[in-house]
Amino acid sequence: MLFRRKKLIRSPTEIVCSISSLLKHWAGLQADQGKEELEAGAEALLKTALHFHAQAAGEVTGMVLLQ
Repeated sequence: MLFRRKKLIRSPTEIVCSISSLLKHWAGLQADQGKEELEAGAEALLKTALHFHAQAAGEVTGMVLLQ
């Protein structure tokens, strides 16, 4: 399970990325109704978080954020 790992969260962006991943997984378990909306919402959430993460980091090269 996603939340049982003993992993140190280093930034709010990592939390949002984890939530986006969970939403994408949940969308895959849904029937046709709502599936596309969940996938689109998860993608929008991820793109927004990564946009603000890059701004906060000052566009530092070499920074790695797992998606």
